[in-house]
Amino acid sequence: MHDLFSREINRVAETHFFLRPLLNNALKNNSITPEGKEIVGNFDNYYDYWHERLGDRFFDMATIIRLGTVIENCLKSFYMNRKGYTNLIDLKADSKYKKNMFQRIQNYQHDGALKLYTDEIGYDLTTNSYLNVMQETMLHRHLYAHNSGLIDDEYVKNLLKITGVDITVNPDVATSYPKDDVYWFEPLSRLNHFIEGTRNFFGQFP
Repeated sequence: MHDLFSREINRVAETHFFLRPLLNNALKNNSITPEGKEIVGNFDNYYDYWHERLGDRFFDMATIIRLGTVIENCLKSFYMNRKGYTNLIDLKADSKYKKNMFQRIQNYQHDGALKLYTDEIGYDLTTNSYLNVMQETMLHRHLYAHNSGLIDDEYVKNLLKITGVDITVNPDVATSYPKDDVYWFEPLSRLNHFIEGTRNFFGQFP
């Protein structure tokens, strides 16, 4: 099972740590001609254009969404392995299983993976020292997968529960929220932390 965790997490890590820098360099090394500037704007290279148009942030959103999928799938695979299930038909026949419950790993989600793991396979996920990182990762994954980074009251409340951080006092948020739409990109700057946290989280599995 640990081979599965490593393989899936390494694919996300490869995208972020290897392919992302290659893409950055390729875009920086492609200058925009005067004719091109008439179309895209006064940018010296395609990286500046990509960054200004938020292309890099949407790229990173896709990475954190994919990381959330890895977390969900690995939690599901470990559970199925411990229960002796060989396919999804076995899992769906499990009376305790509910759709998407491996996405739900917050302490306040009482129908999610924490209770299922404890009750059914005897592994208390709250003993894993990286659970909090996973909970934060999945919260951000939901923000980007379903809201494209647009914060709402539920996200603000749940982030405070998990991390103790009230983003409404952040100057980038406080000047506009809640009267205007606010997109929250700060978590994308910590993708390294979430990727390595995921690796360490599954590394502690029995």
